[in-house]
Amino acid sequence: MSTKPSRRVMGHGSVSQRPGGLWQAQVTVDGERRTVYARTEREVVAKLQALQSQASAGLPGVDRRTTVATYLAGWLQLVTTRVRPRTMGHYTYMVRLISREVGRAKLATLSPADVEAMLARLRESGLSPQTCAHARAVLRIALRDGQRRDLVARNVAQVAMADPVPEREPRLLSPEAAWSVLAAMGDTQLGRMVTIALNAGVRQGELLGLRWQDVDWQGRELHISRQLQRTAGVYELGEVKSRRSKRAIPLTPAALEALQQERVAQDAARQAARRWREPIPGLIFTSSTGQPRNGSAVTHAFAASLAAAGLEPMHFHHLRHGFAGLMLGAGVELATVSGLLGHSSIALTARTYAGVERSLKHDATDRLALRLGHP
Repeated sequence: MSTKPSRRVMGHGSVSQRPGGLWQAQVTVDGERRTVYARTEREVVAKLQALQSQASAGLPGVDRRTTVATYLAGWLQLVTTRVRPRTMGHYTYMVRLISREVGRAKLATLSPADVEAMLARLRESGLSPQTCAHARAVLRIALRDGQRRDLVARNVAQVAMADPVPEREPRLLSPEAAWSVLAAMGDTQLGRMVTIALNAGVRQGELLGLRWQDVDWQGRELHISRQLQRTAGVYELGEVKSRRSKRAIPLTPAALEALQQERVAQDAARQAARRWREPIPGLIFTSSTGQPRNGSAVTHAFAASLAAAGLEPMHFHHLRHGFAGLMLGAGVELATVSGLLGHSSIALTARTYAGVERSLKHDATDRLALRLGHP
């Protein structure tokens, strides 16, 4: 049988039939001419289209020699334009961990057992169960992208068995503990930050990204629409975590007073500064020269103030949990608390604060018992 003349299909690819009847398609990917084969013309055209889609998506060529590290490096380049900088940093760190363990393995022969062995080694190296779970999740996402483009036969990270991650109860605060934390901060900018965090339940990035234009003084509301983030050493205002994270939070008298005090303090700092520079105009919380506040520095200062006061250590994010627990303890409905926190769903709030809900139910039944005369 004579070879049929090659014909152009979809860009630079070509399809032809070999003398033995087998169909072949050729296309240039990453500067290399690649050939795929199939028994029918329809199948070979589908393979050709998959290769062309892969090339347009920016993924590297994948064959039996491609290693996991090579594939993941190309995948990172692909996703960099579709995820937020903080997520990209998380992906990059996890890919580094994955590549350290199975990077030299061939992608085509990577097995669920390989993934399970990788997770075991990560655990043995001292990483937390949460970090190991995140590594598996990122590998699963990367392989899922490969499956969609017909580059990966199956998602072995999805199939692999993994140890269950123990659920961590959120750190809650009693009203007395909250007062102790506020007292430990003193009349400082940090104290005003903590006051707003405890009274509004905002995330640290949301707090540091607040601008004066986000304060509705007349309506006594704080409008959350952006968060401070740092990309390649440069601070910028980015999108909040989810659509529901854009929200308006009623301000308590304490939060309003803290904002008023911060405005006075910032005006004084601006007048005293030899050079006031605001790379992000209108930020509420800035350094003494107008620069954005570094989140890690705020966290360390918070921990140091707690230690100096002899209080139990906690992370800055625990203030958000404290707000939620105090609201639920005051009888505020779960749906309302979820909206104030900006959670993506009420179900997430219910899962996060299940322990608080159980405690409140017990309190309610205890009160009922007292009313019925059964102390």
